[in-house]
Amino acid sequence: MTETQATPGTDERTEARLAVAVHVEAELLRLGLQAMLPGLGCVERAEEFGHTEALDRALAEHRFHVLILSSSNSGHTAAGRLRHTHPGLRTLVVLDPADAESHGALARLPADGYLLREELTAAALDRALRQLAADEMPMPLRLGRRLLSHAGESAHLLPARTVRLTAREHQVLDQLVAGLSNKQIARRLRISEHGVKRLVSSVLLKLGAANRTAAVVTAIKLGLID
Repeated sequence: MTETQATPGTDERTEARLAVAVHVEAELLRLGLQAMLPGLGCVERAEEFGHTEALDRALAEHRFHVLILSSSNSGHTAAGRLRHTHPGLRTLVVLDPADAESHGALARLPADGYLLREELTAAALDRALRQLAADEMPMPLRLGRRLLSHAGESAHLLPARTVRLTAREHQVLDQLVAGLSNKQIARRLRISEHGVKRLVSSVLLKLGAANRTAAVVTAIKLGLID
C-alpha cells in the first residue's frame, strides 16, 4: 500500500478536501492516478490498495470520502456491498473501453460516478471528485447520451410495473434528470437539503435504483419522464 499526500499550499481555500482510496489492477491506470491525485486541490490524501482485504480493513479503520475503482476489477471488490456497509463512501468507476461501449455495464457496475479511461485527465478527475463532494454524479456526456438512448429504445422490454410518486417526488425526479445536486434542488424547490436527501432516497427506493443514473433510466423506461 502506498500513500500520496496533496502538495501543501496548492489551494488552501479549496472547500472539498477529500480522502481518496484507490483500488485498480491495470498498472498504467494505477500509475496515472498516482501521478494525478497529489496535485489536485480537492484531495487531502490518497492511498492505494492492492488487495481487497487491505481495502476492507482500511475502510473499516479510516474515513475515506471516495473509492476509485476500474471497471475491470470493481466487481471483485464487491462495490455494491461496500456502498451499503459504508454509506458515506462515494464510488468512482473508471470505465475500460469495452465496458464504456456496453449497454449493460452501468447496471453491472453500480457507482456514484463514472469516468472514461481514454478521457482521463487531471482536470477530468478533479472535476469528478468535486462533483461527488457536491453530491452530484459525474457522467461523461457521450456515455449519458448512449445510456438514455438505450433506455428509450428498450422501454417496451420492461415488464409492466406501477410506481406511484408524490407530486414532490416527481419534482425531485425532474431535477435529477437535469443533473442538479441536492443543494441546487433545494434552492430550486425552496426546501431544505435534508428534505431533498429524504425525497431522493424515497425516489430511489420506489424505483428500485442503486443511484441517480439508474433512477433516471428506470423512470424513462416506466414512462415517468417525458
